[in-house]
Amino acid sequence: MVLKSFENLEIGDFLLFLSTILAIYVAHFYYKYFTRVNPMPGPFPFPFVGNIPQFYLQYKGDTKLFYGDNYKKYGEIYEVQMGGREIVLSRSEYIDKLLTPSTKHLHIVRFPDNEGLEELGVQGKGILLNENFKSWKYNRQFFTQAILSPKFTNEAIDWTNRIFNELEGYWNKLFQENKNKLDFTAWFNQYTNDMIIKLLTGERSYSMAAYFDTLSDEKSGHPLAIVDDSVKLVQALRKHLIGFIMFVYVPPFLRHYIPFFKNKADDLLQNVRFINERLDEIIKRRRQAIENTSLDKPLTNDMLTSLITANTPRDVNYTKTVGGEALDRPMTDTEIRGIIFDGFLGGTDTTANTISFVIYYIAHNPDVKKKMIEEIDRIFQ
Repeated sequence: MVLKSFENLEIGDFLLFLSTILAIYVAHFYYKYFTRVNPMPGPFPFPFVGNIPQFYLQYKGDTKLFYGDNYKKYGEIYEVQMGGREIVLSRSEYIDKLLTPSTKHLHIVRFPDNEGLEELGVQGKGILLNENFKSWKYNRQFFTQAILSPKFTNEAIDWTNRIFNELEGYWNKLFQENKNKLDFTAWFNQYTNDMIIKLLTGERSYSMAAYFDTLSDEKSGHPLAIVDDSVKLVQALRKHLIGFIMFVYVPPFLRHYIPFFKNKADDLLQNVRFINERLDEIIKRRRQAIENTSLDKPLTNDMLTSLITANTPRDVNYTKTVGGEALDRPMTDTEIRGIIFDGFLGGTDTTANTISFVIYYIAHNPDVKKKMIEEIDRIFQ
């Protein structure tokens, strides 16, 4: 009977019916919005999509600009509609417990379950987006063990010096070509890319060389294929860091069926598959290198090697338990990839992110401060 009724509708009647349904939905949406519990200031939302239009059209998908501008307009606590109502806290004391997971706290979940992040393949992996407390604790144990190793400390200081010397060499060549204007932000972004990737994987990245090649008449001298290969990885990581927010805020319906959002989502999914494939290749190469190295010979002191050898005969800090839970197994490739992925994202966005990484590192290893000061004094003597 219902279908027969629709069959008798003309196109004008059908459009009128749809318009009525749409008007009812919009009215209901704004009724719920204006009568919400504990209303807070924030940008005015649109039906279906909330504040997504402002985020992508006005702020071009720039998360920092979007939230920074809203902070200036609405203060330390405000709300946005990004796939649902979200309360934004802008002072560290408001979120201290949220950033310190513990069984003694009520706020164990650092990041809520999210269908988009599950679709992207990063939900519950690594440290940054891992809402599984047991998995988070397991990963954090070996991340901390790797980063606080004295050998890792020496490696970090050594490569800081080497890569800075390389950076200085590029600057000297540009100065000799009378190209005296330097974009320090761009240069230090490339510097931190090369630094983080080397410390995490033990393999060289050539972001500085690639950037130098775009500025100088004289090329860096590194093989073009190797430079391009490392640049592709860094660009993919930056693209992921900027774009993954779509999978947090944009509803599944828009990502799956609406052309603009679907094209962007499909591109980001392909991008993260590329990153995973590259990381799997790096992990596989390192596992083979470790297997082909006799037990009496030393290994490299990067984080990847430390994670692969964790809880194996090569591990000098064999960890059986953490908080009373058994951890007497090596890490899987997926777990290793999640931690390395997090480390990459901390060093391929901005210099500020890498500074945060370094501050955490120094704060947990007092001996580093003295060594770094000695190296800095030696460089500028």
